[in-house]
Amino acid sequence: VAPLTRVSQLNGRYMTFDRSDWLIFPDERAMGTVANEIMGAKWSTDTYSVHEHSLQAPVFDEEREQLGKAENFPIDYTLETAATELTTRSLLLGHEKAVADMYRLAANYPGGNTATLVLADQWDNYASASSDPIADIEAALRQIYVSTGRAANTIVMPWLVWSYLRNHPNIVDRFVNFRLTADEAFAELTGFQGTLIIAESQYNTADNIDATESISDFWGKDVWIGIVDDAPGQRTKTFAKTFVFPYNDTVVRPVDTWREEPRKADLYRTSYRYDLKLVSNIAGFLYKSVIA
Repeated sequence: VAPLTRVSQLNGRYMTFDRSDWLIFPDERAMGTVANEIMGAKWSTDTYSVHEHSLQAPVFDEEREQLGKAENFPIDYTLETAATELTTRSLLLGHEKAVADMYRLAANYPGGNTATLVLADQWDNYASASSDPIADIEAALRQIYVSTGRAANTIVMPWLVWSYLRNHPNIVDRFVNFRLTADEAFAELTGFQGTLIIAESQYNTADNIDATESISDFWGKDVWIGIVDDAPGQRTKTFAKTFVFPYNDTVVRPVDTWREEPRKADLYRTSYRYDLKLVSNIAGFLYKSVIA
């Protein structure tokens, strides 16, 4: 939901979501005069600043002797693969958490683009007449359209919220003989024509692998509705972007490997240079605490 935008330098300004294309500028030109000049784009007063995120994991010779046999791993899976996946997955989880933290922060939205549901309005309160997820979603869609002139095309909904939504009486009564698991079911139920992302990602908040596991959901009980434009380049209309400075102008997340003989180990390092930036706060709507 925060599309990658490749940049050619570590720091720079970026274009923001605006409606300059909709302006009607004075365009009459008298003979012999210069045409009226207009501003071609709106630049942010902020700048992106790409930082490197990097992790490495060792594979020891002793591990190869004990675990390197084929019967200890699935087909085509090795200790080297496991080390590379571990570092890459942790980097991606870090990015995903940064995205979720940004999108779930109410202060990142104008007043009309966020709401916190109280007990009577929450979607798991089936007995309350005020609980109406369809009306809530439609209200968010209208707000985004009024603010941007474009229809929202993406909803991010935690799996736990989804589990309550699909059994909500307003939905069940509206389509008694309709299967919510059918293709395009959500679009037909709500009128939303876009991508529904059921967020299932979780992470361990413990400080290290030996600490007691404490599993947390990235998106909690919040629902995000908004505009995602994954077209390449800067001049796209989207809520947020991940500015990426690739390595050697091509590779986004390279994996390096080298030998450290004193340790009797091979090291596998994954790196990722990015900065996450909010491009247009009016292009998103946040519902906080949609379930108790």
